[in-house]
Amino acid sequence: MEQPERLTDLRLKSLLKHPPSVAEVIFDGSVAGLAVRISPRGLATWDLRLRVAGEGAVNRHGRSLAGKKIRVGLGHYPAVSLHAARAKANLLIEQAKQGINPKTALQASATAAGLTVRALSEDFLNNHVRSRNLDSAKNYENAFAVHINPMVGDRLAELLTREQVRVVMNTARAKRKRPSGQRGGDLGGIEAARSAMSVLRHMYSWAMDEGKLTRKENPASKITKNLPNKNQGEVVLSLRETRIVWEAAKATGYPFGTHVQLMLLTGCRLDEWASARTGWIDLNEGLIVIPREGYKSDHVHVVPLVPHAVEILKSLPQRQTGDYLLSSDGGRTPISGISKYYRTRLRNSIIANTGSKLSKQFTSHDLRRTVATRLAEALGEDGDKLIKRVLGHSDGSVTAIYNRYGYVREMRNALEGWASELTAIPSADVHPPAERIDVVPSERTSSESPAPHWQGGP
Repeated sequence: MEQPERLTDLRLKSLLKHPPSVAEVIFDGSVAGLAVRISPRGLATWDLRLRVAGEGAVNRHGRSLAGKKIRVGLGHYPAVSLHAARAKANLLIEQAKQGINPKTALQASATAAGLTVRALSEDFLNNHVRSRNLDSAKNYENAFAVHINPMVGDRLAELLTREQVRVVMNTARAKRKRPSGQRGGDLGGIEAARSAMSVLRHMYSWAMDEGKLTRKENPASKITKNLPNKNQGEVVLSLRETRIVWEAAKATGYPFGTHVQLMLLTGCRLDEWASARTGWIDLNEGLIVIPREGYKSDHVHVVPLVPHAVEILKSLPQRQTGDYLLSSDGGRTPISGISKYYRTRLRNSIIANTGSKLSKQFTSHDLRRTVATRLAEALGEDGDKLIKRVLGHSDGSVTAIYNRYGYVREMRNALEGWASELTAIPSADVHPPAERIDVVPSERTSSESPAPHWQGGP
């Protein structure tokens, strides 16, 4: 059998100058399977013929055999030089040895080359975020709709640069008014930028894992290191300040004031009471049982309801259209706009009751931190495990649901003691002199708060 000749540029130019009367295929003696096809019109096309490992049958020894021979076009000569054709061919041959079909890889690359960030975001939302029923799906949708797609939605996802991602981050960081007619507070801020980058990074990681993109680097990786350090939150209200918040919330009434009161009595998270349903409450046993699908740590969480909480729940208005406990439409949907309530109605109620405002803004999570701090003051170092139970922090050593009920009595004792402190309101605390009331960091709070007179523990 005649050996293939080792092609040279001189030989290829001669073939193009004097093309054959019928198409002729000439194999290169340098790279196995590489050939050039010369047409009668003087066009030269590169072809590579190879087999892909693992695409054939399995022999009697259990070894995967190569599949049938396939042909891959590598472009036209001289646009693709002899040197470039050999380099491409060697790369595809190595991939085929690893079981990578070059045709499939090239098709994926072509698809990726036309995929925009907006199209990829829809694919990501439909086939990952929504299909997993993530509680944070709305946050993903908002990040794309508000911060990402308006800036880079029409860019090719395969070619999105780190500098373009940085522009998205910096734009999201700048606070701005919502468009006219839209409800809610200002858009943007450091946390909005951090959230947008997290969503973008997650999408790119997913797309690369799924083979939707051929790029190897994530353009949003570690880019938030250029943002200020995340505020870890050290705001803890003193006992006096917490009593003032309690009274101010009580004055604003259902549903938002009720939400604040229930948080202070239980230490639950904002969403746990905002999304609470009738079936979660057992008034006879004095418990709120939060199912795993409604809970951050993916397990059932049980919190005792002290008598004050039970009385509040008994006095809730009758729900007409749904079973959400705290609702502005008869129970059909849970309350929303809690952060705005803190900034406006609760703040104004504090001023109305005391003649002044708290010197620092506080959030619902600061109330939860305050409850934990007050419990820690009363229980001491030995109460750490019990406080984790109250807060619902994950405990890897406990897996069975019945164990999660094991400390209900001890939690109830601790929370009842805290409720007694909270609701024992001297008149001086409700109507203090007209002065600013400081919100102090946790390490200074204990010296400014009277020592609790109650104790409890596991």
